[in-house]
Amino acid sequence: MTLTKRKILNLILSIVLWVFAAVWFVPIFWMFTTSLKQSTLATSEYPPQWIPKNPTLDNYRMIFAPASGISVLQGIKNSLLVAGASTFLGLVVAIPAAYALSRLRFKGRNAILWMYIAILAFPGIIFLIPQYFIIHRLGLMDTFWALILPGLGGTFGVFLLRQYMLGIPRELEDAAWIDGCSRLRFLLTIVIPYIKPAIFVLALMSFLGSWNSFLWPLLVLTSPNKYTLPIALVRFSAGWGDPYRGIGTLMAGAFVSVAPTILLFLIFHKYLLQGIYIGTVGKE
Repeated sequence: MTLTKRKILNLILSIVLWVFAAVWFVPIFWMFTTSLKQSTLATSEYPPQWIPKNPTLDNYRMIFAPASGISVLQGIKNSLLVAGASTFLGLVVAIPAAYALSRLRFKGRNAILWMYIAILAFPGIIFLIPQYFIIHRLGLMDTFWALILPGLGGTFGVFLLRQYMLGIPRELEDAAWIDGCSRLRFLLTIVIPYIKPAIFVLALMSFLGSWNSFLWPLLVLTSPNKYTLPIALVRFSAGWGDPYRGIGTLMAGAFVSVAPTILLFLIFHKYLLQGIYIGTVGKE
């Protein structure tokens, strides 16, 4: 392929990607501008105004004030606690499990690996009822542990980290043993730095998955002071009776919900792209 053709293809690819980025950005922009309008104008003005003439922060003041016993601010705190704990504890479980399945030799390792792969073939919704009964029998209903424990040691995370660990040269591991390096030290000083892009990818996906989770918290939480942000927003808007009456406030709450995910992507996008790129390289 000549240099000119390559430049043309890169230009076409860039244009297509910018178009997709614009399609993704337009709803976010509309959500934000609607949150700055008065709720009456958000649904009554025609044609709709993309940028409000008299922007107001009243909708944001309203969502951070308790209404009908539901506090969106408390929901944000609960979501941060649950998502942060789920991400950290999930990595604590997934990293050693992936190390065992990739670097250790023991009887039944392949059977465990194929079991993990088989679980990935099933949709997560089918595990909802068994998880519910387990959490109920353990007496963890209406607690944050009911949201944290089911996600620990997720099959996808273990499988993802295992594939990255397979790229560590066996000669490097043998040299570490000769130098007297223990398995724990090898894991902490060599394996974890090597798979850091994969850890960032998994941490970001785990955090966003827990942050945006709706159905499972809806099933196990009953106390308003323990609602996560998605549940708090729904309960908060339900108090209006007519959802269109508070569309501006609802858009403010929705923007507050997606803002952390956008911020995380902007901060860690380098590691995310690096992890995706390395993941395309074949492992032995």
